[in-house]
Amino acid sequence: MSESFQLDPRVAKFVTITEVADAGRLAAAVLRRKYDMEVPPHGRHVLAFVAGQAGCWMPAFYVNYLPHRNAMLIGGAATDGEILRRLSREQQAALADADGLMLQTVRYSEARFAEVSVASFGYCGDARSWSILERCGYRRIADHRHLIVRWNRELPEAEKTALIDSVRELGPF
Repeated sequence: MSESFQLDPRVAKFVTITEVADAGRLAAAVLRRKYDMEVPPHGRHVLAFVAGQAGCWMPAFYVNYLPHRNAMLIGGAATDGEILRRLSREQQAALADADGLMLQTVRYSEARFAEVSVASFGYCGDARSWSILERCGYRRIADHRHLIVRWNRELPEAEKTALIDSVRELGPF
């Protein structure tokens, strides 16, 4: 990873974040509960696992990064509240103090994909998600209600505009 990422030490003993090649079975419950949808067969799948009281690792957060031109599209971010409710009170408090799995996972993902992506684009209309994504470096596209971007490197203005236009053409993702 070109950018540095370090999992918050308050959760490091019971959280692990990783990219997986096939998230179909691992993230199915998370996405069904949150969006009533299946895991997309495309893109790069990142999961945050938590160790429950019995010591088994459970997928508690999922996000998909889909390559688009020389950038990434972030989508499908979902936390499994059922899994989090099974954690001990101490674990739940530590996650709250570390600002949750979404923040940790997006920071991990942005660091992981920074070398291969000039930017990450999202489509965000949820205030809670936006508050986390903004802390990860995302900014709103000025003339679009929900389109957001996190630039990983400087680009000439014409390239930025062309890339933004290509993402706009996709519509909600």
